[in-house]
Amino acid sequence: MDITNSTDMDTKYKVSSGGGSPMGEHHQPKDFPLDEAVSWPTLHAGSRVSYSPKSSGPWTIYFVVQGKGLVVTTESSQDRLTLMRSGAGFQVQVN
Repeated sequence: MDITNSTDMDTKYKVSSGGGSPMGEHHQPKDFPLDEAVSWPTLHAGSRVSYSPKSSGPWTIYFVVQGKGLVVTTESSQDRLTLMRSGAGFQVQVN
């Protein structure tokens, strides 16, 4: 799984396995762990990481950018996720 930050902002991210919403669905749960994000890895603006899941999917990928959370769920370890600007906010494209 490749995770790309195509924005001009650094973001924190986390990949979690097990359950979740349908593939590619974006949501912002009210219990989003914003305070936990401080210890998550940073995905710098314009950079990409490759993530090799050690468990079966689906996987939930959390992003925190500019203090706001974004969540997307995917079922394939071969998916490519791209964080991008969308108007005044952000979205994640799953390919």
